Amino acid sequence: MSTHYFLALPIEDAQFERVQRDILPYYSYRRTYRPEEFHLTLQFLGALDDDEVEAVKEIARDVTAVTAPFSLTFKQIDHFGRPDRPRVLTIVPDSSVELTTLTGTLRRKLSEEIASLDRKPFVPHVTLAKKWDTGTRIPYIPSAFKIEESIEAIILYRINPKHTPAYEAVEVFPLQRSEEDTWRSRLKFLT
Repeated sequence: MSTHYFLALPIEDAQFERVQRDILPYYSYRRTYRPEEFHLTLQFLGALDDDEVEAVKEIARDVTAVTAPFSLTFKQIDHFGRPDRPRVLTIVPDSSVELTTLTGTLRRKLSEEIASLDRKPFVPHVTLAKKWDTGTRIPYIPSAFKIEESIEAIILYRINPKHTPAYEAVEVFPLQRSEEDTWRSRLKFLT
């Protein structure tokens, strides 16, 4: 089985876990994400050879070197699939010029380098749970929430489906900052 990769923004605010805990009783999922697995995928990369992994790292370094840290605001639950049995339960960010610019630049450069790149449209979201189990969704009115997430790095993740957590940080690419802050950020995710 080949190794798959993706580039994502790490999501760390503890409020995501609280929102997840509050709404899961109204749903039925086989796979619930753990807080250390929360992320916002920028680009699924699929199976890559060693040269492609190095090319992805170089592109990520180039893009993050000219991208300043920014924040995202999350206030809405959403889903993919049927409303009564959604296959994926998510939290979505408000529209963000910074996220759109970062993702557009990153995906354009990656598509120039990797022919087999997944070209699905970018739909920003943080997955809370997936793989509908049984029954139907119980109607409810979600509690209001507002989460401000500081975005300071992109991470290249390797998928290890038989491990917990399933996502392993391969390399951290801090957004534009001083050299000292860069090393602090890398150590935070790689330890």
